[in-house]
Amino acid sequence: MTESIAGRSGWSDDTWSYLNDPRMPAMDHGWKLHISARPGELDTVTGLVLPVLARHVCHAKWARSPETLREINSGAASAGVVGKAITVYPAPGAVVALADELVALLRDREGPAIVSDRRVDPHAPVYYRYGPFTGDYRTGRSGRLESVMVGPDGRAFDGLAGGSYRCPPWAEDPFANRPGHGARPPASAGFGGGRYRVTGGIARKPHGNVYRAVDRDTGLAVVVKQARAFVSEDESGADTRDRLRNERTVLAALDSVPGVPRALDYFRHRSDEYLVMTSCGDRDLRREVQENGPYRGHEARPARTLAGLAAQLIRVLNGIHRRGVVVRDLKPDNVVLDAAGRCHVIDYGISALNGSSPDGSTPGYSDPVRRRTGTAEPADDYYALGATLCFAATGMDPVIVDTDTAVNRDRTLAGLAWALPGEEHHWIRSVIAELTSLDPAVRTAGADRLRAGAARTAAAPGAAEAPVAPKAFRSSRGPDRIRFDGGLLDEIVAHTTAFCVDEANRIADPELAARAAVPTPIDVYGGSSGLGLELLHHLHRRGVREAVDALAQWTARQSRALSPGFYSGRTGVELFLARAGAGTGEQHPALPTRGPDGGPPEADQIEGVAGIGIGRLLLARHAAAVGDGPLADRHLAVAAACDRMLASGAARLTPGGADRIGNAALRQGLAHGDAGVAYFLLEHAGTSGGPAAGPRAERACADLAALTPGIIAAATRPGATRRYGSWCRGLAGIGAVLVRAADRLGEPEYLALAQEAARTCAALAPRMPLVTQCCGLSGVGELMVDVARASGSEEFWDAAETVAAIILSRSGGTASRPVFPDTGLTRPSATWAGGSAGVLAFFRRLHDRGGERLGLLG
Repeated sequence: MTESIAGRSGWSDDTWSYLNDPRMPAMDHGWKLHISARPGELDTVTGLVLPVLARHVCHAKWARSPETLREINSGAASAGVVGKAITVYPAPGAVVALADELVALLRDREGPAIVSDRRVDPHAPVYYRYGPFTGDYRTGRSGRLESVMVGPDGRAFDGLAGGSYRCPPWAEDPFANRPGHGARPPASAGFGGGRYRVTGGIARKPHGNVYRAVDRDTGLAVVVKQARAFVSEDESGADTRDRLRNERTVLAALDSVPGVPRALDYFRHRSDEYLVMTSCGDRDLRREVQENGPYRGHEARPARTLAGLAAQLIRVLNGIHRRGVVVRDLKPDNVVLDAAGRCHVIDYGISALNGSSPDGSTPGYSDPVRRRTGTAEPADDYYALGATLCFAATGMDPVIVDTDTAVNRDRTLAGLAWALPGEEHHWIRSVIAELTSLDPAVRTAGADRLRAGAARTAAAPGAAEAPVAPKAFRSSRGPDRIRFDGGLLDEIVAHTTAFCVDEANRIADPELAARAAVPTPIDVYGGSSGLGLELLHHLHRRGVREAVDALAQWTARQSRALSPGFYSGRTGVELFLARAGAGTGEQHPALPTRGPDGGPPEADQIEGVAGIGIGRLLLARHAAAVGDGPLADRHLAVAAACDRMLASGAARLTPGGADRIGNAALRQGLAHGDAGVAYFLLEHAGTSGGPAAGPRAERACADLAALTPGIIAAATRPGATRRYGSWCRGLAGIGAVLVRAADRLGEPEYLALAQEAARTCAALAPRMPLVTQCCGLSGVGELMVDVARASGSEEFWDAAETVAAIILSRSGGTASRPVFPDTGLTRPSATWAGGSAGVLAFFRRLHDRGGERLGLLG
């Protein structure tokens, strides 16, 4: 669509309509304005605002339809986009005058609060923040997409909007000197006229936050739940506040039911509404499983058995159903445990009372059996109960990537069988299978069987299961063992390659690229270069050469603010372009002068000097292979400079805390820790290092080897996070470095340690939900291939096939034409770290019984 307002060009994509002002200077970032609106008032508000914008120098975009704005305001994408009906990009120095005119125009109009911004005036829905004007995206150090803004001092700042206001250090707030600016009372000051003193936060959500508080009148610990006005507003005008009112009504009907919180108070503050409830405990089932591991069939504490948990939950549901209520949103996050381990069910915003309820569901839990017509029934809750028990047993949410609910359900049950194999778990597996049937009658029969047998099974004698890794994999095969013969593997590789080719062509298509809301990154970790580097291994397949050429040409044309890093920066991009024949690798600074925080450069593999060194060794190898000796020497010189920076301490590691849930062995991990530095030192010493390089590499590898047994021991504890198995921060990456060290240094004990690391990863694999390279099963599978090749043992080839079978159980599609979910678990993508390109790398190496691994020189 093309339109014109005051001589400006306009067009639309699937989400936004745009106006560009030819008078606007080129700006990468600056102060911008957002106007909030309700879907039903979008046309009126844009009709008022556009004539004002025509009098100012600015660009603008707005939601193209009320339906689009309804989706934006739902919070499904993120909290940072809610309310943003119109975005205005003013010329330098114009933001205050334009904002004041819009405030006067829109005074007393209403819209959802924009939590990523500050409000210009409390009486108008006009907000502001400092953010990007153009889309310069990259993968950040943590693997998360970032919108990069570079300040006057060269420091980068992530400009993506989130759930709270953030401002780069160089930007001076143009509204800061106004009376009352920023005078927002802290949450700790209390709610309800100061009656409820906030003591902590439970959740920050687009629909409203949830707080822990103390009732100053009674001294009682309470939970205060906020409902933000106009968020998730539907066509009838009902929004999040209506769901909170529904919860209040349902809780009144459930008063005194064991395992249900009591409603204590309800009040309004400005347009938002708040419900005060009794506190049921300090942790939910998701956190309990993350901290203490999955529930099992037999443990010393009955409350930590699956049967004991099932018995508690069915009793709570019985009491709820007797009052005419169907929960409709039972899931691990809504099962709260008190200090004694007793279960409570919370969150009744979409619950049905006597058949009537607001719409809503949770994918994988209530969504598969959500009723589009008719009244809700207790059998609807039984499906969610089965999925919740499955999570408790595995630590994994249901599979939701396939378009067919039956396929997702079958794959979820296959994952349960991998996590709980053997006849001793047959009863609970069969009950969960009945509870998650798509037939309501079967679900009801499963609930009846659970009522009759859960307590008896919980009391049955049995030894506690030892959470140790098996010494051999052949004895621990999972359900319906898939035989990965050459034909099946070839079909999987061919199908996944074709998907990656389609994605590469989509990225390189100029028209589709221009319409993309978020430009595709170009780095290795999450962008075009990682996809391209994997596709280069498949040039013999149809259409791959053309796709790689198009992708390389597109990548070479992009001008992005990238660091020199390998996985998330320029060095990895140069490697792809060089291998694809689209670049020389000499266009950008080779070494960092500072870290992302402005301090010393990072030393790690993802962003830092160790990764740059590995990338330069790979570039040197490529240059030598094509006969360009001088270029190879220049790359080797950069690698030598990386070595010197590490030796002198000019670059340093700054990993996150290993003591936090989910971080596992991050301080020793390959991506951000000691293993990544040891690997570069090892490869540089073996390639062209000086006299001191060898001893430094030997010491680094010896230190890593000395720490590994303790990491393995920690990974086998009952509460060990599954991320101990990951490539980036756990034993899959550490094991890969030990395999290489055993070969380079002639140290067989390092290979023995790598084998133990592989066995430990295999024990964790059945409860790893991601199929990806980073933090997922493909990284584990690649370790199995590395160890199998180095040891010549069929044990580890068998292990690699087991990992492949678990990957298929977490995916959609069929065995020969799988749909691999990305890290969001809801859709496929083609990135290397978090999508199908990385999964393809593992299946390729399993198919070929070896082959190149990205980032490794072996």
